[in-house]
Amino acid sequence: MKQAIFTNNLGENLSRFLSKKNYSQYFILMDENTQQHCLPVLQQEVPDLATAVRITVYAGEEHKSLQAVEYVWKRLTEEKADRHAVLINLGGGMVTDLGGFAASTYKRGIDFIHVPTTLLAQVDAAIGGKNGIDFMNYKNQIGVFRQPAAIFVHDGFVKTLP
Repeated sequence: MKQAIFTNNLGENLSRFLSKKNYSQYFILMDENTQQHCLPVLQQEVPDLATAVRITVYAGEEHKSLQAVEYVWKRLTEEKADRHAVLINLGGGMVTDLGGFAASTYKRGIDFIHVPTTLLAQVDAAIGGKNGIDFMNYKNQIGVFRQPAAIFVHDGFVKTLP
């Protein structure tokens, strides 16, 4: 991994990171839960992401599938994402696995940033460059190892969990 930031000031740190990059477009991948509970926090903390293209998938491990990846690729293609776009994966382990895989394989790899929102994602799923999807009822059957451009662990997201 290129950079892991543990912060209680997500806005300042993520904004600083993004300002040093020359990304052509911002995309935010999330599930329906993180869209409701975490996206408002992220967009309030990082105003530059207010115009980011949102890609929402269904929540739950059963949706870490080829169909979900195809949907992400379709949205990236429809929005004309190029090789200089970035996919910000806002969510738990399912979102970070799925998003990392989708970004790693779209146009032979675009940058992605993990913003894990669950404790397990913060200490496991977002770390180590493990990106993949489930296939034929086998967990992580298809995947790649590719490090995110950065990981931003914000403890405030854990407070959104039941």
